[in-house]
Amino acid sequence: MTPTIISSEKKEIPFRKRSVPSAKVFVFEDEISRIVDHAEYGMKDNKEVMGLLIGRFFRDDNGEYAIVDNVITSPLTANDVNVRFDEYKLETLFDLLDAETEKNRLVVGWYHSHLDYGCFMSETDVKTQNGLFGGECGFALVIDPIREELKVFDSTLNDPQSVDMIVMES
Repeated sequence: MTPTIISSEKKEIPFRKRSVPSAKVFVFEDEISRIVDHAEYGMKDNKEVMGLLIGRFFRDDNGEYAIVDNVITSPLTANDVNVRFDEYKLETLFDLLDAETEKNRLVVGWYHSHLDYGCFMSETDVKTQNGLFGGECGFALVIDPIREELKVFDSTLNDPQSVDMIVMES
C-alpha cells in the first residue's frame, strides 16, 4: 500500500502573521516532549531515532514558516550512527500520513537523533533534507539526548542553516 496522493499541484501557502518574526518553526511543547522521549528511548538501546514533523506551512511579510502540531514515526532500522524507516513496515507510516492528510496537515520536516555527536547536519542528513524538500520550505530537527541539545535547520540546498524555533504551550 502506498500513501494517497492528493495532488501534485503546488498549493498557495496561506498568509498568517507570526508572533515572533525571526522564528521559522513553531512547535507545541507536547510534540517536543514526544521527540525527547523517543530520542531517550533510542538512547537506552544505543540507537538513533527518527520521525516526521507534521503541521502546516504559512507565510507572512518575513517569508515562510511552519507550525508543527504532531510528530509521527514507524518501526525503524537503526544503530548508534544510522537510522531509517524499516522498509518492510512502511505501510504503518503511510497509514499515519494518510490520516494526517485527511486533517489537511502535511510533512513540514523530520527529526532524528545523534548520540553524543552534537546537533549538526551530516552529509547523509543534508542529502535527506535535499531529497525531502529540494530547497523549498521544510525543516530538520536534530536532537542529541546525551548532550541534551536540540537544533533546527532549514532547507537551504546543500547547506542547511540553523533557524530559530519557538516552543508553544499545548
